[in-house]
Amino acid sequence: MKKLTLTLAMMVLIAGTAMAGHGHGNGNQNNGTGQGLTTYDVTAEATYTATVIGQDTAYPARTIIQLSDERQLPMITAPQWYLSRQDISFEAGESISVIGVITTLADGSEGLIAREIVTGDSTYDFRTTEGLPLWVSRRGMNAAPGNINNCGTMSSTIADLPAQELDDTEINGLLHMREEEKLARDVYITLFEKWNLNIFQNISQAEQSHMDAIKALLDKYSLEDPAANTTVGVFQSQQFTDLYNSLVEKGSTSLLDALTVGATIEDLDINDLQIDIAATDNEDIGMVYQNLMKGSRNHLRAFIRTLTTYGGSYEPQYISQELFDSIISTPMERGTVLDENGNVLTSCGGNGQGRGSRGGGRNGF
Repeated sequence: MKKLTLTLAMMVLIAGTAMAGHGHGNGNQNNGTGQGLTTYDVTAEATYTATVIGQDTAYPARTIIQLSDERQLPMITAPQWYLSRQDISFEAGESISVIGVITTLADGSEGLIAREIVTGDSTYDFRTTEGLPLWVSRRGMNAAPGNINNCGTMSSTIADLPAQELDDTEINGLLHMREEEKLARDVYITLFEKWNLNIFQNISQAEQSHMDAIKALLDKYSLEDPAANTTVGVFQSQQFTDLYNSLVEKGSTSLLDALTVGATIEDLDINDLQIDIAATDNEDIGMVYQNLMKGSRNHLRAFIRTLTTYGGSYEPQYISQELFDSIISTPMERGTVLDENGNVLTSCGGNGQGRGSRGGGRNGF
């Protein structure tokens, strides 16, 4: 099976690498958060780093946060019904990055109105870039968990594309990638149990979505599933079993090592997906690989951001330094479905503004 030499080399490299009642406008109407809001002033936007303290029991749609300057403020996102419908919640102790406006709320208190929140590898949008609430728009009202677009689920998109003849390279690539995505999922599940850091849980759920997308292709082409046994740490390939054990051992040494393992997995995944994309001319396979690679870029950004927060650093081992720098210097890619060439699928209506890969990995890339 291809790429096994590259995969096994990963064990040597990481072992020897030291990494250190709802308003219908944008004005003063009640929006279900327990108070009316002043107009959202996009010119006053700023980005804030904060830690979630908990929920305001008087106003359930308010989340109490502590900013990096130690101030504690209520954060307003959206009405509770909208948050529940989108399955959005924030846990005490969770680190978040918020684009929003600090303003005086209708009850006289100071609060942060959030337009966008990033946590782990997930991005949550509550307003358009013009400051309009998504919950009063058609898009927001109809929103469902996962990347919001007009393409439906990834599985339905795969089914809608024509089946094309497969060669041995394409078959081997699908079988390998199915287990490689399982490797990522299983390592992150195990490291979450060890360190209880949300990034591992969130991204493990996204990796399940990646596995599901490859499984849809295996089913479409009647290929045997090498990951039919979904038990964590169990693989058909002995090489993947050995690699899982090596990565978990490395990631159990320290939290910095665990985050480095995460970055290394995504580094490898992007490299392997580039190889697989170049080796296929099948529209459906290319489309899936492009979306998996988009997800891996987001995961790499999340791991590097968290690793840096904890005082660590990472140098790419598989992709070029130029590509690595380009990925981590650009924002999270969210809400879009890519075609086999890496372009936004025109039939999907452009860039959605929905929930990312948190929460069960449902259509989350």
